[in-house]
Amino acid sequence: MPYWWEGVDLPDPTGERPPAVVDVVVVGGGYTGLGSALELARRGRSVAVLDSGGIARGASSRNGGMVHPGVKHDLATLLAEPGGRRRFDDTVAAYDALGALIEECEIDCDFAPTGHLELAHHRRQAEGLRRAAVAYASIGQDAAFLHKDELHDEVGSDRFFGGLVVAHSGALHPAKLAAGVARAAAAAGASLHPGTSVLGIERRGAGHAVRTTSGEIAAGEVIVATNGTTDSSLVPWLGRRVLGVGSFIIATEPIGPDVAAAISPKGRMFFDTKNFLHYWRLSPDGTRVLFGGRTSFSSTTLAAARDALYAALVRFHPELSGVRVARAWGGQVALTVDRMPHIGRHEASGVLYAMGYCGTGVAASLHFGRSLGRWLCGDGELPSFAEDRWRPVPWPGRVPGLLPVAGWWYRALDAVGR
Repeated sequence: MPYWWEGVDLPDPTGERPPAVVDVVVVGGGYTGLGSALELARRGRSVAVLDSGGIARGASSRNGGMVHPGVKHDLATLLAEPGGRRRFDDTVAAYDALGALIEECEIDCDFAPTGHLELAHHRRQAEGLRRAAVAYASIGQDAAFLHKDELHDEVGSDRFFGGLVVAHSGALHPAKLAAGVARAAAAAGASLHPGTSVLGIERRGAGHAVRTTSGEIAAGEVIVATNGTTDSSLVPWLGRRVLGVGSFIIATEPIGPDVAAAISPKGRMFFDTKNFLHYWRLSPDGTRVLFGGRTSFSSTTLAAARDALYAALVRFHPELSGVRVARAWGGQVALTVDRMPHIGRHEASGVLYAMGYCGTGVAASLHFGRSLGRWLCGDGELPSFAEDRWRPVPWPGRVPGLLPVAGWWYRALDAVGR
């Protein structure tokens, strides 16, 4: 069980059947789906959220709890692209809107503006972080490049070659956030149905027929918000554009306050510059280290991922050698070819979608979901990412036996700092 689930009241199956007719069916009960349901219900639309596993039990309650503007492209690269500044501004709006929602709905999710530190795993990557600091300064964002010998005030490790401190970012408890948004959506009138699988979506007249394990639902609109667990059989066009990859996290047993302060003197969120990146932080109460990453593109076991992550953690912080791993868990991250999230409507099927967050979706997923809900009610516009052409994953990437080859390639790039 994920560390984050301890003591958190996530929605459980009630056995209640979804309504037979609704304005909107939302497929997927994570941040995106719950955000869209919240906005739709607030505007008087009837909405049913369906999730085959459980409401808020996927990546939304399993992730590292790091929240920040930006996408997987470094800022200098993003700003150089057509529309890049608009894309970045949308992610800033997503971060700011999350803070406002937490306050408005009184969600106790340990939200704290900690800032984050991106760490160069190779000498070549340090120069890229230096360029990123200049890019942040060019648009008035508070960020600074740190040389290797300046890192000791920020992170208790000598394994890195420089760092980028970004102030406008933070930390939260992801499961508490997900549970809070679920409560807010239900209070607004949305019906939530964990344990209900969608078997098919068919256009019927001006709306859709949604076949589920609990019966058929007639819906005016359908939002697919399944991200890393997108089923290619449901809407094949979407399935061809998302690659679900496993990501894992470990949580240590409690450590002393002196050890915690030595590892993270300022309580920052940490991640490195690898393609197979690592990310880590202290727990909200400061008593544990949570350390995550993508260990492989091929199939792996939780035990193997746990051991690989622990070995990396001890390389970075040798003082944790011998500290026991108390929890280990995993989930699915959605990757896209252009490493960008996507939002819009698929004209052939008529479904709306928002997904492909590539591991940076805590703020963006809620923002995209809420934007879809408002947009369907004629209120506001979709984020600028809706303008992007969404290319499919090349066929070799959809062949499980070939994914390890891509993993070897990215590991080779990491080894030479590319």
